[in-house]
Amino acid sequence: MKLIQARRGYRFSLDAVLLAHFPDLSGVSHGVDLGTGSGIIPLLLAFRSPFIRITGIEIQESLAERAHRNVALNGLQDRITIIKGDIKEIHQFLSAESCDLVISNPPFYKINEGHISENEEQSIARHELQIKLAELIEKAGYLLQKGGRLALIHRVERMMEIFELIKKPLFVPKKIRMIHSRIDEPARLFLLEVQKQGRGQLSVLPPLIIYNQNNEYSPELQAYYKNS
Repeated sequence: MKLIQARRGYRFSLDAVLLAHFPDLSGVSHGVDLGTGSGIIPLLLAFRSPFIRITGIEIQESLAERAHRNVALNGLQDRITIIKGDIKEIHQFLSAESCDLVISNPPFYKINEGHISENEEQSIARHELQIKLAELIEKAGYLLQKGGRLALIHRVERMMEIFELIKKPLFVPKKIRMIHSRIDEPARLFLLEVQKQGRGQLSVLPPLIIYNQNNEYSPELQAYYKNS
């Protein structure tokens, strides 16, 4: 995989890599990435499955253009579509119940949390300046067919808030995985998959450990990068 990144501004992080490897892609025909940035998640999904078609939505013109270039650089124009647009106006670009997977690495911080970067690309990617979490989950509900799934990565501090928000579009939690930097450190992030009008129990997966005792990527993380 080849990627174009900004020297200054938004650069994708490990969060996107972890999220892109989280959902089961068997049987998935159309996925939508809400807030695609430079297109890293659609690219990883396309490398994971030769059958999936992915649409990436990005509000920032500079990032949408970068995503277009990255898709072309990897020769995936026939499988990945990038749309420059506002997620809150998703009905203008995509039909209701038009996909079976929605994936998103949303802004982690509310407007009144933490330091907002002076760099516009970074500030919009990290803070809810353009869209709030509740709005993103609502639009995922609009896009997904019955039985379709939404996959997210987020901060542990907002877990209970997210479990409340998913009730409104009738999402049912299906699997969750805690992310630890090291095996003896508390989880700071988690991966969550919910299903629209789903049934059954929530599966708690084994923890995902990023670094081993030698401060190197764990075997699982090394496999992610090796296969990309």
